[in-house]
Amino acid sequence: MNKKIVFSLICTIFFSGCQGWILDYGKPAAQFLEKDVLDHAEAYLGEKITVKGKVFEVNAVENAKLILDSGIECRFHKRGVQWVDQIKKGDEVYVDGILKRIDKDHVLMSPVGLRDPGAPFNPMKK
Repeated sequence: MNKKIVFSLICTIFFSGCQGWILDYGKPAAQFLEKDVLDHAEAYLGEKITVKGKVFEVNAVENAKLILDSGIECRFHKRGVQWVDQIKKGDEVYVDGILKRIDKDHVLMSPVGLRDPGAPFNPMKK
């Protein structure tokens, strides 16, 4: 009996609020072209989304991040820092991440990871 309780407790602690797990294995709640995020993504605040966009800036320091042409800030997960060296300004990327903030001045996705460009992508239509 005690083993079941301990196992349930460990699972609850491990999976509740574990954004790394959601980022790696969770299905996106929605997918967007970067130009549509500001107008249509607010309903997905706090959820995993996918955004297809063009890289405007790459910041490869300890807290690595991308800025897309539309100004969307994409902060990498700790494990994603290694990917930053492979990304150049002007590259088209598919970013999976948790939509943390959305307002007219700033859209933040954190943490994010890069998505396989060959994976299914069906952006929401207007």
